[in-house]
Amino acid sequence: MRILLLVLVLLMTGCATAPVAVQRAPFVDAPFSFNGRISVKYGMRHDATDIHWQHRGYDDITLLGPLGYTAARIYRDANGATLDDAYGKHYAAPDAESLMEKTLGWSVPLSDLRYWIVANPSPDSDSKAERNKYGQIGTLIQQGWEIRYVRYTTTKVDALPLEINMFRSGLDVVVKVDKWEAQ
Repeated sequence: MRILLLVLVLLMTGCATAPVAVQRAPFVDAPFSFNGRISVKYGMRHDATDIHWQHRGYDDITLLGPLGYTAARIYRDANGATLDDAYGKHYAAPDAESLMEKTLGWSVPLSDLRYWIVANPSPDSDSKAERNKYGQIGTLIQQGWEIRYVRYTTTKVDALPLEINMFRSGLDVVVKVDKWEAQ
């Protein structure tokens, strides 16, 4: 029995792999997918949840509750945005920002965030970027938001971020990526 347990422990240890350092795609609006956590502070309120986000020409964002249930699912494409909550309610709007504001009480510009999350400025407006010693974006100012890239997967210039802090007039958003999924 002890030998069997030792063999199982050795097999499980041998199967463990180091995380793969996924790099940013060479084109600006490339597909991506990640699992992580998001924390939002606004006014006296603080919300935190797990997040799974897929971007493939559309955005499919799942916000998870403390026990892993789907608290909300946001879907955005060229036709508009929808939000389904844990209570079975379905909401729709022409854009994700107004939909989030109406249903969650806060919003982030998803049309820009899809670029910011992979450390690219949005091509839709002017921006100012400061780079760190590795050539990565350290701070990005765009659309009235200050986006700070705290940590990346590696020190390579095209590495993906692991922690992003975003600030704008009383709204603080922190995104921590646990796992980037290769596309």
